[in-house]
Amino acid sequence: MVKHFLNPPNWFTTASIFCSVYALAIVLAAAGHGGVGPEVMSRACVLVIFGGIFDLLDGRVARMTNRYTDFGVQLDSIADVIGFGLAPALLAWVWALQDAGPMGIVATIWYVVCASFRLARFNVDAVDRSWPLEGHSKGLTTTMAGGSLVTFVWVANGYGARWIIPSWLPVLAVASLGWLMISSIPFRNFKDLRDNRRARRILALSLAACLLGAVVLDPSMWWGVGAALYLTAGLADGVVTAIWHRRLRNALLIDALEEAWAEGLDTDEEYEGSLR
Repeated sequence: MVKHFLNPPNWFTTASIFCSVYALAIVLAAAGHGGVGPEVMSRACVLVIFGGIFDLLDGRVARMTNRYTDFGVQLDSIADVIGFGLAPALLAWVWALQDAGPMGIVATIWYVVCASFRLARFNVDAVDRSWPLEGHSKGLTTTMAGGSLVTFVWVANGYGARWIIPSWLPVLAVASLGWLMISSIPFRNFKDLRDNRRARRILALSLAACLLGAVVLDPSMWWGVGAALYLTAGLADGVVTAIWHRRLRNALLIDALEEAWAEGLDTDEEYEGSLR
């Protein structure tokens, strides 16, 4: 077990777990002492976002140091369930879902379950390698779902503190993020940046929009604009990609069937000619 503690990628995964647990701790502590203010909620959301940054770094460190292990994969999945499943759901619960009654409870549990199922499916697909769309993930990743959710909570408690948000909107947002995680809609993961000029352009434009939002509106809008763009433009890109891939697959299937039918027809004609 000591060797796993000494493995550098696991340090970043552990740092992600620390940020998530610390975020929950300060929120629960504040809730037990009179209520959670906007400053505490914003700090907790920032901690979860930092956990996401550490989560993105652990895989890169593993590849750089060539210290990729099965133990690290399992540890990363557990960290994702805590950091981007449980932590965002509970922050959303403290923020607004607790005021939505039974629907808030259902949405909170639904989100955590979807995050767990999404990670389990990812681990299985990573072994089978059955996902054909390079540069896209199968469904919304837990990291992006959790990051988007805590970003919405952060913006609502900071820049949008004066907004009037109906009680059903947070329930719908949390339930929708859960559904996107377990769906098969492709979401761009930008892992093909080196070979895909279009992906580089999309990422550059998105970062420019995030910077503009942070400078003109509020620093929190760097993440707010990024989450909004990724969910809207990413969803549109995923639907178009899924339709294009399905049409391509159907066209290849039709060509294969026509070729097989033509070969079968030639065989039948030869058989009939031999009878004559």
